[in-house]
Amino acid sequence: MGDRIVIQVDEDLEAIMPRYLEIRQKELIELEEAVEQKDFETIRLLGHRLKGTGASYGLDELTELGTLIEDTAIEKEMGDIPKHTSRIRYFLDHLDIEYVEEDD
Repeated sequence: MGDRIVIQVDEDLEAIMPRYLEIRQKELIELEEAVEQKDFETIRLLGHRLKGTGASYGLDELTELGTLIEDTAIEKEMGDIPKHTSRIRYFLDHLDIEYVEEDD
């Protein structure tokens, strides 16, 4: 289990986190297909969603990768988008959420 990515998240998100991650998995498949098709508008939109939601759920890496993907797609260049997409796949596939009580 040494390759797992453990992220501590506020326990208040426990009820909604599984659905959030399910949506990200579905969008990842869309992103992978859009990368194959060089559909920059879809790539940009999906990157934007990651950028806008990741940090809110304690998943800063998704926000960072979403930003990189969106910024590159705006330029209508593939650049490192396939690499960033692979990093998202790895992150989601190896993610373990640990719910913790956070002080207000």
